[in-house]
Amino acid sequence: MTRLLWLFVFVGCLTACSFTRSPLPLPPSFQTMESVVEAAPQQTAYFGLHAELNQPEDAFSLDMPPGIRVTGVDEGSPAAEAGLQIGDILLEFNHQATDDPQRLATLLEQIHSPQKVELRIQRGSEVLATEADLVVHSTQRMRSIYHVDRGLLRAAFRDDELGRPQVVELAPASPLAESGVREGDVIVQFQGADPGSSAELVRRARLGLRPGDSIDLVVEGRQGGRRAIQTHAWDPGTALTEVGLWPLFSWSREIGRDRGEFRLGLLVITDLFRYRRDGEERDYSILSLLHWQTGELVLEDGLKPTTSQQP
Repeated sequence: MTRLLWLFVFVGCLTACSFTRSPLPLPPSFQTMESVVEAAPQQTAYFGLHAELNQPEDAFSLDMPPGIRVTGVDEGSPAAEAGLQIGDILLEFNHQATDDPQRLATLLEQIHSPQKVELRIQRGSEVLATEADLVVHSTQRMRSIYHVDRGLLRAAFRDDELGRPQVVELAPASPLAESGVREGDVIVQFQGADPGSSAELVRRARLGLRPGDSIDLVVEGRQGGRRAIQTHAWDPGTALTEVGLWPLFSWSREIGRDRGEFRLGLLVITDLFRYRRDGEERDYSILSLLHWQTGELVLEDGLKPTTSQQP
């Protein structure tokens, strides 16, 4: 009988006791896409096209439609001679998909002599094919060397000669490194689709992945062999955010904000003791009768400016 009673007490405590674990947020610095750039003279093809990402019509959609949207065409440029217009969608440049402006810029940088290239554009619901005669200009401008994702992939990428993202550096805790990806490998597919340029790959990872999500890749090694890889986005883990045993006590805190609360003796109307923390401020209460606060002293200038009176 005694054992049965203790069993009921134990089960009751488990029922009354609550635990909550919440995901740890990524540090704010992990959410910024960093890029390293350099300025160097170079011979690069001139196209005369200005473009931006082809944003989805649905503002809440995470899918990126193919191509880049033309926002400007230089007068007399190869793009103008090819018939491109503002509002067109450039889908392919010389049989290479152009899903972000960075990839187009990389493809142009790889051309060092005048040549004819084939273009595929979308105008309204119609897909058109045309050609452009590129010319070469000498330029000295800033260009991206590589892009860094410190959060979910924990890796740095640059564009290879075909405008594809190539791994240039892997952090020790990178999920790509743990799954066998090596520096020098080229990402051929990301989540079953063309990854675009290095900038586009990082952007797609930010839009489509959450910590711990599954990642499907196809990578190409330095020797040309391809292999499929499955891994998971980096996950910072979880932390205990709430624990309590009614009516004895409860404890909670907010992740990412310096706040917390501890309550002892959870009565119906009030608590025997309550402690709250918000940054450097502390709030104490006993039976809601005795109450005091501690915290940082904030000096305020209570003097009001006066205006001089002219006689």
